[in-house]
Amino acid sequence: TMASKQAILLMDPVTEWNRVVQAANEKNMVTIAVFISPIEDRMRKFHPTVKALKESGVDHVLDLQDRDCYNCVHSVQHLMKKSYPGGGCSVEAVVPLSETAVEFSDIVAAMLGNSCHNPLHLTTSRRDKGFMKEAVHQGGKNRVTAFARLGRVEDVRETIHKLNLTYPVVIKTPQGFSTSGVYICQNIIDAETATRTILNKAGPDGRNVESALLEEFIEGTEFAVNLMACKGKLVVTDVWKYVKTESARYSQADICDPLDPSLKHIVEYSQRVAEAVGLDYGAGHVEVKAMQDFKTGLYINPCMVEIGARLSGGRKATMTEAALDGTWDPFAALIDSHSGVTPALPPSFSPKNFVRHIFLPIEKSGHVSDISLDTSKLTTLHSHFLLVEKGDFVNETTDITSCAGFVWLVGSKDEVEIDTAIVRSSFHIVLTS
Repeated sequence: TMASKQAILLMDPVTEWNRVVQAANEKNMVTIAVFISPIEDRMRKFHPTVKALKESGVDHVLDLQDRDCYNCVHSVQHLMKKSYPGGGCSVEAVVPLSETAVEFSDIVAAMLGNSCHNPLHLTTSRRDKGFMKEAVHQGGKNRVTAFARLGRVEDVRETIHKLNLTYPVVIKTPQGFSTSGVYICQNIIDAETATRTILNKAGPDGRNVESALLEEFIEGTEFAVNLMACKGKLVVTDVWKYVKTESARYSQADICDPLDPSLKHIVEYSQRVAEAVGLDYGAGHVEVKAMQDFKTGLYINPCMVEIGARLSGGRKATMTEAALDGTWDPFAALIDSHSGVTPALPPSFSPKNFVRHIFLPIEKSGHVSDISLDTSKLTTLHSHFLLVEKGDFVNETTDITSCAGFVWLVGSKDEVEIDTAIVRSSFHIVLTS
């Protein structure tokens, strides 16, 4: 007999979790939020509380935080038997809503007997930044950066020499996220210091890091290419172009038209990257760098920074929905794609509105004695979010998660440009040592 109710597991719900819950509720699904990864203190502000989840319409919350797939599946099955006796409910979709959940979601789906999961033998290639490069390179088929693993600080100089790299070089944590644990190094002292900072310490996911990654620094413009997959069929939904400050901090991300001929090589390359790591179901985002050929206008010779086999952060799905004037529901599509149902697509993914995501960096460490952002004069404001408040001690921004806040603008490009200048001039943070 067919189960009368369909359930969805939201694994480590962080990224746009409330919109996914809303879409699941509209589909009359039983929603089960699962915290399978331990929550690090510095990431706690990004995680919803059990109370917030319940208030948004989540039916059940399993707060496990033990990285144990067997225990997770056992807990889900026990919950099902207790709450929906007689097989009255089945898990239709297991959706990762943070980078850490990518490690577990496909394994949990397989253990629950759900066939809509990505290939298990490529799980590490969808999470570890070294393994993903090996999977994508495929013996020279796709361009990736030169890279090597470092197990000791003493190996840094020799490995840079072996790879024939010139400075700057990149040293990063293999299993980081949100640009955390990434260092751009201008000389050997920087490179050895970064390696020392990473090795044998707790990484962004809380695990002890036994090796750092040394990578070639790629010149060019950085893009994020978002995709949706179902039964191995991939579609590119949106593309974002990053602008960075002189100190290599993110300044803003602007939506682009995925059908723009100048992005052709980037879009095609990103699809090959997603295929190589086995993105068969759900959302993914490929971070790519490419140089622009000023004769043709084309971005050429794209190279992957990394791929995330999950919904992209920075509210990009919500902002794509806004860019398309509500002609597409990315959250319903996400649930469908994980359920093996071909998701509905809009008539076109060409944005009708221009969207910009503005990052508000912290220039130095200190105590916040005052912070303000005046949004009253903005005509294109979609939403904004301040992560820090008066009285907090903050460190200088080094990654996306250590920004002071974010602003999202939607409108015509000219209006957004005017409002961007207002945001930059009206944001004030006063720090005391």
